[in-house]
Amino acid sequence: MINTAKCFALLESLKFNKALANKANNNSETPAALRNNLLILEKYAKLEIDQQLHELCEVYVLTAKQEASIVPGEEPTISYIVRLQHVLHSITRNINFHSDAKEDLISVAHLKLCIQATQELSYYSLRCQLHKDFYKSPIFHEAQGKVKANSSLLLLSIQFFVNLLPIRQFHLANSMELVQRDLLAAIMSLRVEEDSEHLEKAISYLWQQESKADFFRHILLLKATPLCTPLANILHHQLLGKLNSPHGFSSFVDALQQTPNVSPTRNAEIVASIVARKGFFQLAQEKMILQVLEYCKFYLQDPDKMCAGVLSLRRLYNLNNTNQKQIEKTLSKHWENLINPEDVISGLILMEHHELCNRILLWQHLFCSSSVACLPSNLLIPYLPLLLQLYDGLPLELPATSQLSGIISRCLDNREREKELAEVLQRLFKWEVQEEPPWKSLHPRILILPSSNINEIQVKVAHKDHQVDHEMGRILPGMLLSSSHLALTCNVFLALLGFMGNQLKQKSAAGVDFISSETELKDFLHSKYQLKLDLLIALNQMVAHQPLRAQLALHTKEFLRILKDLLVHQSGQQETMDHILLIVLNLLQELLEGSEDLQLSEGTKELKEQLQQLGLQSSNPLVQQSVKSLLTIIQGAWRPSEAIKMQPFQKARSLIEEKQSHLQVYGIQMMIELLKKKNPAVMSQGHLIIALALTTLKDKESYTFLNCVRLFVSLVHVMESEVLDKLSDEYLSETAELDYRLVVGEAVLKVAQELGPLCYRYKVVLLNCFMHGSRSPLHEFRMSAFANLAQLCRLLAYQVQNFFQELLQLVNNELSTGSFVPAKRAAVLVLAELLNGMDNLLDYQDMLLPIYRLLRAIESEESCDPQMRQHAANGLKILNEKCRKLIQSSLEENSLQKQIKVLGIRDEVSPQRKNRHILELN
Repeated sequence: MINTAKCFALLESLKFNKALANKANNNSETPAALRNNLLILEKYAKLEIDQQLHELCEVYVLTAKQEASIVPGEEPTISYIVRLQHVLHSITRNINFHSDAKEDLISVAHLKLCIQATQELSYYSLRCQLHKDFYKSPIFHEAQGKVKANSSLLLLSIQFFVNLLPIRQFHLANSMELVQRDLLAAIMSLRVEEDSEHLEKAISYLWQQESKADFFRHILLLKATPLCTPLANILHHQLLGKLNSPHGFSSFVDALQQTPNVSPTRNAEIVASIVARKGFFQLAQEKMILQVLEYCKFYLQDPDKMCAGVLSLRRLYNLNNTNQKQIEKTLSKHWENLINPEDVISGLILMEHHELCNRILLWQHLFCSSSVACLPSNLLIPYLPLLLQLYDGLPLELPATSQLSGIISRCLDNREREKELAEVLQRLFKWEVQEEPPWKSLHPRILILPSSNINEIQVKVAHKDHQVDHEMGRILPGMLLSSSHLALTCNVFLALLGFMGNQLKQKSAAGVDFISSETELKDFLHSKYQLKLDLLIALNQMVAHQPLRAQLALHTKEFLRILKDLLVHQSGQQETMDHILLIVLNLLQELLEGSEDLQLSEGTKELKEQLQQLGLQSSNPLVQQSVKSLLTIIQGAWRPSEAIKMQPFQKARSLIEEKQSHLQVYGIQMMIELLKKKNPAVMSQGHLIIALALTTLKDKESYTFLNCVRLFVSLVHVMESEVLDKLSDEYLSETAELDYRLVVGEAVLKVAQELGPLCYRYKVVLLNCFMHGSRSPLHEFRMSAFANLAQLCRLLAYQVQNFFQELLQLVNNELSTGSFVPAKRAAVLVLAELLNGMDNLLDYQDMLLPIYRLLRAIESEESCDPQMRQHAANGLKILNEKCRKLIQSSLEENSLQKQIKVLGIRDEVSPQRKNRHILELN
């Protein structure tokens, strides 16, 4: 045992200029500091330096030959390394840093000394003895040439630090991060010369015991330097080897994400380019695929980290067919429990809510994260029946439902419309799940039920007689219509319409001679009619979707081709054919009415003869009427209907009636534009617009109701009296909510300001509205009424005489009996604004004295509210200025001198009078 207190005292007497804490404050090179430290160490060391070196070599298993190659007397730095190593070795061997016993605890100051000594030692013993190519890097450049490289001394230092770093107290505040970097660089430097068991153990220690992310970060940092081929190969081998180790991929991504100012997309590109390399063995690639999938499952809720996993998986998928098969096989296991469960026991829970939602979210990331990074959508085709069944079973409000919708839409949208999409839809509607290649669907006894927890579900095994629903005619159109994929919806509609035409063209199979049971009857009806019924339900559901009709206008050629095909091949199933024809003919009529170019197109003219034949052959009056309307349009006798004229108004109205604020404001803006253009349809619907605006005014979103006030301002130019009467009634309605009445008051004031002086025609309505409101028992409403009344008085000052006494009484009552200070402030503001609106004081002589007295009393009352006094002072200031102007104008009139002037002699003609009217000249 040695006296550790003396060791700490020795460390306290040293100056560690290369320690991080001291290096920040001392950037100058101080060779004298090293010599001083060495003198102190030599003075107080009990053992000679050769004895210290021998003891270190014995402990850290260096051979006698290696020990002999280290000559401390060769240069002072080597002596300093050996002596400082021995001091730290003595401390760490005599203090159990892993113990919590009282006798093993050291002070914070002593711990700090140990950390600084370790950092100083790593600089001289590791960083200064690296391979020469490492010094091309700016992080190592300043250490070049400080110590003559000695492989045995470097190995001794490596062994020393591998035994020192497990002391976790030394790692406070990442104190050992640069030490670990220097240690890794030193190991790689030695491995270029020779490989040994000690170096392999040192690498294993850094990988297994320290941060794997830091290990990768240091490897990448070292690789960024231009290195010789052997050194570069060693680093590259380490990087790839550790990448394929357990947790290698996740640690590598973490290392890159610690780099500042680098986007997650860029990091993902770097990771994928390294992970998915053709140089890997197939076994390593298979392990990497499993690693990446596990990584994606773990970081489901972190899109930035998922980006790296998904892109790497896609690049691995692209490498070879073996990887593709493995990824497909791994993905199929995700749903194996629902497709083919091991135990089919009634009531057995196969999957809980969170597990199902996490798997759906994983697939959403894997297939929908981007158009390039995600897995190819053709992998989803065999899972379409399963995904559609899950979509049908989940509540619409769950995020997993919209995620499933996005996955299915991505798969269908990436299919070629003419052939591939049609084939997928045909197989779905025919439910040919068992055909080759087989598709995946839920086990017949699977049931998705609500859980005991709110908004959660469970996947259970149902009773033996239960059958899973697969009504594609209801599920698929419902999903498409609830999404925003209008182009996909249009493509599916056209594909289903063509499929329906093909079904109607096919001749019915020969009927059965004898049906012996109910099951045979059910099977016969299903095989003969079910497919057509599903298609008819789907087409009916989709054709009622208004946005689809607008999208069809972009695909008129395809639509006309399908219609021609239907007209040429009419089957004997008259009722079904008539129903389909009605759907198609009504759609065609709407498209023709909305597009003059389509009316004049060659394809439409070619239909004329076929439509005439259909009108003669069909016995259905509805079909005949549709054909007649179409022929009228094609022949040019059609004129826009009232419905067409009303389309802009109806579009604006539908947007205003939406729930989303931005759509409502867009509709309001459209309505304002139509009002400015004097659109006849809008002008005729004034009362409906007022009702619509009042309803929208109740919206809590300020963005919406403020724009609605703008609508009233535009509407007042069309219907002045109606707008003001309706708004004043709403403002005074006692049953309406307070917030709504306050917003209506704002609308009334804005409308009056828009009319300007012309609003004098409605002064009775406006003044009575706000004067009645100023008597309200509701404090906020009364304050609002007074504030609005103040603005109105400024606007209608010369029209207030008849109401002045009542107005003054209202203000007096509020000031004397009111208890709500903001309302009192607004009342004083009424008088100030009334004075502000007076142009000629002589016209308001009867009103001035009462106003002046009241304002003077308020302004001089020191106990009064400061803001009330300010309003009163402003009013008095306005009155003072107007009185000065009045007196000044009167004095100017009295000081005028009388002049006699003979007109018409040498008068200068003003510029504006030179070009006079012809009648004036005469």
